[in-house]
Amino acid sequence: MANTIDYLRWRGDLTFKERKFNSLDASLFSSFAYLPFDQSTIGHSLAEVCQSILKQKEIMDDSYEKSELLLIPKSPRYRDIQVLDWVDKMESDPEPVQFSAGAFRLDDRTILVAYRGTDRSMIGWSEDMVMNYTPQITGQKIAAKYLNKVGKAFPNDQILITGHSKGGNYAHYALAFADPSIQARIIRSYSFDGPGYRHQIYGTEGFQANQQKMKTYMPESSIVGCMLDHPERVLVVKCTSPATSQHDPRVWSVGRDSYVLAKGLTATARIIRHSLIQFNHTIPAEKRGEMWSALFDAFGSLDITKVQQISGIAGTYRFGRAYFAMEPEMRAIFRQIFNKIIETASQSLSLTLSNRAAPYQDLPEYNDSKRGPIFFDAYDIVQEGQEDQGKTESTKNKESKTNTNDANLGKIKE
Repeated sequence: MANTIDYLRWRGDLTFKERKFNSLDASLFSSFAYLPFDQSTIGHSLAEVCQSILKQKEIMDDSYEKSELLLIPKSPRYRDIQVLDWVDKMESDPEPVQFSAGAFRLDDRTILVAYRGTDRSMIGWSEDMVMNYTPQITGQKIAAKYLNKVGKAFPNDQILITGHSKGGNYAHYALAFADPSIQARIIRSYSFDGPGYRHQIYGTEGFQANQQKMKTYMPESSIVGCMLDHPERVLVVKCTSPATSQHDPRVWSVGRDSYVLAKGLTATARIIRHSLIQFNHTIPAEKRGEMWSALFDAFGSLDITKVQQISGIAGTYRFGRAYFAMEPEMRAIFRQIFNKIIETASQSLSLTLSNRAAPYQDLPEYNDSKRGPIFFDAYDIVQEGQEDQGKTESTKNKESKTNTNDANLGKIKE
């Protein structure tokens, strides 16, 4: 089935005046954010930037990326779009931060802010692990500040926001925590398979007040998108690729100007979500934090800075060295967590494949959370020990929001 690269070929000859901005454009910009922009691209058109990047042979290993770079300069829809701003931030202390974002002019009244998701650096993956045990990370606060900065620099424009994966998480977060004057100018925020939020974030006044402007898309066998909760509107997209490849929105199925929606989340996605919830409820956040910090510190001590360094046979050896570089008590925690991951996954798989139907199997599937719940379970309510079995996701979210209205950008409760 066709994907967004096909859309770039089909509709790239139609300007935004001829065909208005849609979710596929937002998805493409969330992918463009992974291109090797830097501050030298500011003031140049996308066509000029792509032509310059094409001369760099090291980026040619991604066929989708290569297609984007070749097609954008030929596209009246995208080629003249100007890069207004670009920022990169990469640091490991005091907390891991891998942050890249840019601003683009769509027309004389509208700008777009795009956040990059996790790159291939070990710092980026370390930051992702922090999201597993804390409700708020430094990168999210930087994202909100960046949106404020761009909004103030272009005070007369309406704003669209987009991002993929962690970048999608940043997009909704930035909308929720931006200055009210900036929030009022935002048309919509798009997240493509972003990992969601804990109740300390989606229970805030800013998130609730701007939730109607948020839209999240995830593939039918989503993994990353199932990690946390999504109180905002979610649409489930059809994808014919294997589950392990579905995180890339460039492989999702598209029609002419929109995504093709699936029936609902697959059994694979529901198994993964069930496993993640069980795992996070079993291993305390503090213990998970200690283990991940120790592991990535060990990677750093061995000069392991890229994810590729721990893949393949040589990568297995390097990972082993990092494991034995950890303190004995941290290795014990690592073994406990690893065993728990295997155990919870096995239990979830057995539950789903047994004659006893899993709790969600008798419930209707929905591909749009406006019509019904995408997920039938939530993380944070159970963690707080509330007796809420049998309640709908919507009811759980409302109760959670009521109890957490005092959370804000500078003060997020654990």
